[in-house]
Amino acid sequence: MSSYRVRFIVGPNRGRFPYSNCLLLESAMASILVDSGCGAQNLTAVKDGINAVIYTHYHPDHISGHHMLGRVRVYAPEGEMPYKSLEDLARRFASTHYKEWMEFAMSYVGVKTVPIADEYYKPGEDVCIRDVCIKTIPAPGHLKTHTILELSGSHIHLTDIDLTSFGPWYANPESDPLQFIADIDLALSLDARLYTTSHKEEEFSPDKAREALVRYSYRIFEVAWSIYNSIGPGEEVTGWNLAGRGVVYRRYAPGIERLMKYFEAMMIDKLLPILHAVGCIERRRKGYVKRGCSMSDLKILVRVG
Repeated sequence: MSSYRVRFIVGPNRGRFPYSNCLLLESAMASILVDSGCGAQNLTAVKDGINAVIYTHYHPDHISGHHMLGRVRVYAPEGEMPYKSLEDLARRFASTHYKEWMEFAMSYVGVKTVPIADEYYKPGEDVCIRDVCIKTIPAPGHLKTHTILELSGSHIHLTDIDLTSFGPWYANPESDPLQFIADIDLALSLDARLYTTSHKEEEFSPDKAREALVRYSYRIFEVAWSIYNSIGPGEEVTGWNLAGRGVVYRRYAPGIERLMKYFEAMMIDKLLPILHAVGCIERRRKGYVKRGCSMSDLKILVRVG
């Protein structure tokens, strides 16, 4: 790969949602932004010199500043090609609650437009823009288009394998917690001198990144155990009636309670079949009931580290 400078741009509130961190890749011939969710002040400071923007995926916190960038060349994962409007994304991520999702994306996250790419890159394809080349690494557990980037100087941007204490987020129809664990395992196999993510302000050394990745993967195990413990004796449950018990979110933000419950129920529904597969719960006609289980029964969920 060509040599270029990578500048880590931390979004407002230390990059926490509804913002994300961005990267600025600078060479003798190019200035390239990675994602655009790092806040208006940051984007105002860099946007005039940017030649191109490369998106890692189209979650709203990663595209929210696109309207500020003007006429720049846009690169995005090829799986984003069908999504041309905010309603397209809303129906993709929250089909039964798409109107609420659209209002949330516009008013809370600040999305005004969806990027239309000039070029769509295939999973694993190198993206070369002038004298800058970026290796893309698919990591579809979070979203089918979600992409890790390998950058100049042995820098890995883990994107939404974000190493936050909340843990992996897989609340959309495309996501898969077991695939997310496989993606974390993949991240552990990568060799770099420096690691960054979309929602932590820290730049990680290899040892710190490995420690954080293992701890991060363990959160799926902890959430699964919380789901199991939230089921009452003889109670028949689904994700929807377990949501609101503090299993994923301790509380819902005012004004978006129904949308947060929808996301929480989806995350729980993705873990219930796994709890069933390891024998912790039993499938019934209308949901699942609790069986005898211990923490050791759930260790099959986490194989990294």
